Amino acid sequence: MSDKDKIPKNKLTANVKAAGCAAKLGAAELARILARVPSKTTPELIAGIGNFEDAAVYKISDDIAIVETLDFFPPMVDDPYMFGQIAAANALSDIYAMGARPIFALNIVGFPTCDFDDDVLVDILRGGASQVEAAGAVIAGGHSIQLDEPVYGLAVTGLIKPSDMLTNGGAKPFDKLVLSKPIGTGVGLLGSKAEMLSSAAQDALFGSLTKLNATGLDAGRAYSIHALTDITGFGLAGHLHEMSKGSGLKARLNIRAVRLLPEVLELARQGLVPAGAYGNRESYKEAVHYIDKVELEFEDLIFDPQTSGGLLFAVGADDADALANDLLRIGFDASVIGQMLALEGSDKAGLVEIVFK
Repeated sequence: MSDKDKIPKNKLTANVKAAGCAAKLGAAELARILARVPSKTTPELIAGIGNFEDAAVYKISDDIAIVETLDFFPPMVDDPYMFGQIAAANALSDIYAMGARPIFALNIVGFPTCDFDDDVLVDILRGGASQVEAAGAVIAGGHSIQLDEPVYGLAVTGLIKPSDMLTNGGAKPFDKLVLSKPIGTGVGLLGSKAEMLSSAAQDALFGSLTKLNATGLDAGRAYSIHALTDITGFGLAGHLHEMSKGSGLKARLNIRAVRLLPEVLELARQGLVPAGAYGNRESYKEAVHYIDKVELEFEDLIFDPQTSGGLLFAVGADDADALANDLLRIGFDASVIGQMLALEGSDKAGLVEIVFK
């Protein structure tokens, strides 16, 4: 193929079937597959595959543990540098969701070199490296293969003191839930690709996608965090289910309190919803109960697969407003979105009750 036949630089998403975290396997499908795969554990593995934790944590000593994650996906934007930034921010977020700090990362690359100029991959890698550097870590290497679709992400290693580790379990009854970023990235990215977003809404979308969760974790550390996760491919409802299940509680989510990215509500109302949202709805249909009547577009958004989403904190009720205000002061669009409750009667751990007030 000659240079003139290569896909133009601004068409990185041209042949992508599913982009960003919307490309993930569905939660129910993944659980079904993993149930058939034998697995062993060791006492040193203090956080692993159970309850879909954000990263694995391996205890080396009482003072240090290794935190490990990897995350990669096809492009959701045509700008290669921004794609690298978003993918890296998304991967780094899993380290922050365990309460840890990243120290180094490895690039994961699948790329059709016959279809794109070298500059495209250079810019993807530069975008990823800029985020790793901003996180105070370094790129230490990586691995690349030829693929029909571009794919990029990171394997990230972090460190933490075992006693400081945070998980998506551990929430307590009456804890309040604080979400650091608005939701709607899946819908917003579809709208952007269809050229249906205003420039201001697009700026807000890309600003959220590229924002690191490092300072959000720093803000949370000023309070007693009982449980923590980040909101990514399983959507807000799915990750809240995992938190409440891991904590042996149920969650009550007030959709009206959840901040949304600009213009995504109207896009969802028009039916511009990624396929991954329907997969999430199917995966968690038994766990989500509606106390109030909820308009369909709001339902779609709580199942919308998020890319590089915010941190979800479970903190004591007295700390929630203060934490949300601290996050707002440092540039996060944070809100208190609900609370954790003890199980009642026939309730099962992991239940997510939806109110619309």
